[in-house]
Amino acid sequence: MFNEELKSSQLVVEYEKFEKIIERRIIIRNWKEIELPAENSKILSPIEVFFILEKRDNQVYASGKVETLLQLHCSRCLKPIEYWVDENFDSIYIDRRYEKFLSKSEQLKSLENTIYYDNSIIDLTNRVIEAIILAVPEIPLCKEDCKGLCQICGVDLNENPNHSCETDEIDPRLLPLKKLLEK
Repeated sequence: MFNEELKSSQLVVEYEKFEKIIERRIIIRNWKEIELPAENSKILSPIEVFFILEKRDNQVYASGKVETLLQLHCSRCLKPIEYWVDENFDSIYIDRRYEKFLSKSEQLKSLENTIYYDNSIIDLTNRVIEAIILAVPEIPLCKEDCKGLCQICGVDLNENPNHSCETDEIDPRLLPLKKLLEK
């Protein structure tokens, strides 16, 4: 998967390297594209990430904010559009060694936003990717009233609002249904 190739050493923190709280503001410049559910999107500006890690009772609470500019495509007319991402993230990191001490119900309850880490390494990469993906609308539009493309010939109806195709072909398999509607 494409997103698994996205890495940044700036998003990796060693548990032993900070006392109680660590705050960082970083800029990721080497990510050029991100895989979204509907398309691969170009990253148009460096990704700015601010995060805080706080140790509490064998857990690390992570919270942060991600900002960047993406190039998406309008779901109706397919024109490229720019979309500003400004998304927060929160999660709890627990050392995998403590997982075995949790009951099954505690494990299921903790699945909501809990990530287990190994070898004292806390990697926020997936939280940053997740924040970007969650910020993008399911159906990006260039404008709310985008008219899209003609279903027959593909003409952009925003640029040609009076366009009409003369051939309104009906799938031959649906002709019996059309006859029923005419009766």
